[in-house]
Amino acid sequence: MKEKILVLVRAMPQESRKYGHTVCVAGINDKGEWRRLYPFQFKYGERKISFRKKDMIAVELDDPDNDKRKESRKVKSHINLNDQKTPEEVRKIIIPFITSLKELDDKKASLGVVKPEILDFEVKVHNTEIMDDQKHLSLLAEGFMETREKVKLPIEARYIFKCSGKHECGCNKKPHKITLIDWELNELARSIMKTEKDKKIIEQKIKDKFLTWMRTRDMYFFMGTQFRWQTWLIIGIFYPAKIM
Repeated sequence: MKEKILVLVRAMPQESRKYGHTVCVAGINDKGEWRRLYPFQFKYGERKISFRKKDMIAVELDDPDNDKRKESRKVKSHINLNDQKTPEEVRKIIIPFITSLKELDDKKASLGVVKPEILDFEVKVHNTEIMDDQKHLSLLAEGFMETREKVKLPIEARYIFKCSGKHECGCNKKPHKITLIDWELNELARSIMKTEKDKKIIEQKIKDKFLTWMRTRDMYFFMGTQFRWQTWLIIGIFYPAKIM
């Protein structure tokens, strides 16, 4: 089957026994259905993913191997349609899909979008090394020592939030505390760690972006369930400028 899909999520790379390091890609197709797409393989230094968030892609899909989540599909091929949507176009597309985690659970969904009221943000840097310990000599690169960048950095981050407005789901009394795995978190940390090794300073810089600055934006969380445990993760963030 063939579909056109608006890419909304590129999450942190995850390691798969079958496919190596892969990136979770998710979006909405031209019929208004959520799709989780795999496998998109990833390795730093190699351009294997030819699209960004807000791009329209055309995909040929097949049934998933062993992923029973109803939105999941296996990608046989894809092309970038070179049609990137503006933030305002994306906002108009996703607004009708806004819901709460309770409503997603009731529908047995594994993908969705919520409009959060942010209460806090926690981040923990466990290690500041961005290169693997294993180093190898490249005989084809004029004899210098190459290093291999870690695909996923050892960072943990969680938002504490409530589902906002009419979609409040009891989280007013017990707020959600959910892990963030958005690609941008990994890349911001990678950029900071190239010049900074103090964990507390790194954590504060990340918090400045993902809490202080994000509170000035119109925020939406793209939610997805973890494959094995079916618990919720924030797999992507959309943060256009606030409407004045």
